[in-house]
Amino acid sequence: MFAGIDTSNYTTSVAVFDGEHVIQNKKLLTVKKGERGLRQSDALFQHTVNLPVLISKLKSEIGDADIEAFGVSNRPRNIEGSYMPCFLAGVNAATAFAAARSIPLVYTTHQQGHAAAALFAARGADLFTQQVLL
Repeated sequence: MFAGIDTSNYTTSVAVFDGEHVIQNKKLLTVKKGERGLRQSDALFQHTVNLPVLISKLKSEIGDADIEAFGVSNRPRNIEGSYMPCFLAGVNAATAFAAARSIPLVYTTHQQGHAAAALFAARGADLFTQQVLL
């Protein structure tokens, strides 16, 4: 079983994947009425509050399953200079979890997560082992 966290600018997401099924929990961040978006400091704060709740809920759903590796999105895209502070909440939580369990920590990007979700939705895990054009 593999676990992952994504803390984009508008959603806190945690999930586990057993090679076939995804179990996930997520929470949309709150944008104040009249505002057009979130400041990074507000997003970071909300993720910090949301992660323990979502992880605890996920733990209750999977029980004592062994997590073999932990993935986390650490930036928006896989290009130099791609950075948003809101990803620090997820990186910190995933780093602590992986270190406590002595399991590998894999860094990915928010954009790569979208690509993986599209592949999985199209044909399950089959497309992860094939060369595809995105």
